[in-house]
Amino acid sequence: MLYNPEVLCWNVRGLNNPVKKKAVREFITSVKVNLVCLQETKLDVIDQYVVMQCVGPSFDGFAYLPAEETRGGILLAWDSTVIAIDHIQLDANSVSGLVTNKDGEQWWITVVYAPQGDELKTQFLLDLYSRRTLCPGPWMVLADFNMILRASEKSYDHINRAMMNRFHSFVDDHELKELYMHGRMFTWSNKRNAPTFTKIDRVLVSVEWELSHPDHLLQALSTGVSDHAPLHLSTNALLHHKKRFRFEIFWTNLEGFNEAIREGWTCSDEIVDPFKRLDALYWNTAVYLQAWGQRKAGNIKTLMVVANWLIHRFDQASEARRLSDMEWWLRKTLKVALLGLASLQRTIDRQRSRIRWLKEGDANTKLFQVVANGRRSKNYIARI
Repeated sequence: MLYNPEVLCWNVRGLNNPVKKKAVREFITSVKVNLVCLQETKLDVIDQYVVMQCVGPSFDGFAYLPAEETRGGILLAWDSTVIAIDHIQLDANSVSGLVTNKDGEQWWITVVYAPQGDELKTQFLLDLYSRRTLCPGPWMVLADFNMILRASEKSYDHINRAMMNRFHSFVDDHELKELYMHGRMFTWSNKRNAPTFTKIDRVLVSVEWELSHPDHLLQALSTGVSDHAPLHLSTNALLHHKKRFRFEIFWTNLEGFNEAIREGWTCSDEIVDPFKRLDALYWNTAVYLQAWGQRKAGNIKTLMVVANWLIHRFDQASEARRLSDMEWWLRKTLKVALLGLASLQRTIDRQRSRIRWLKEGDANTKLFQVVANGRRSKNYIARI
């Protein structure tokens, strides 16, 4: 049983054919998800029986936007043993709801199927602006936007830059981030001999959503029975990375750094090959520095928790009795140390995010964490 939301987002290009329904259901069953967002269903009425035919019997909760004369249509279906979705709202081109995980976490989801034509797309973006004001907090907006964010997301140069800029402004105004998509560069093709490729299907999330789901993984799968690639999002993919050496900038400010370099820069005299010898020197120095840094600084977050706990206990004691000179000194020392640890943690976050365009006074730890998490997700290799 999957207890974390596993999301499948797919423009299926019609579900009004029994064979198509069967193929879509088999694919969804093979992917093993518990939240399905389908666009262009071309169905004006959907009931529980149709949901069972299209996505499977485990999806006992659903909401839908009916098609107009067999055009458009959205289906949002979920397994209520894993998540619940309520406060369903239907707009002209989207379905929104409040997702509640089994652990009580809540976030908003908006499934979109954007219209064609510049005027309709502009109104669609205005509707999304209004929807966001009614969906405060963590937010995910996903599916087929029928627009690109960057010129590189279309395989030839005929680009509607005015609409692209409007879409980009919407993303920037709401401080949304696009989740990195593994497996494909584009999500749609017109399937001609000289095909046009575009990336019009995507997942956008707010900063709050990404911080609460740092181990997400978004993959583009086989197009199968549609000309759109299905997007599979794991909200808790448990990205296990091989631990590697990371040089910490703050080490250079610690006492004994130069001595640690000298002590670590050693290797066996039996290694005579210059390349192997250099490799051994680097390896031994890295191992020594890692152990030295751990001894000198330790786990900074753990040390901050311990310092805060001790300061809190001293605060409690001071309300019942007078602290001794030694206790006052230790409390004052812990407060100074806490500021120093916070500064070190900010330095580490800044280094790992690799943001170079911020000034020192602009440091924002939340932003650094988001950038670092995004880079980790982007660099993850799902399979070889």
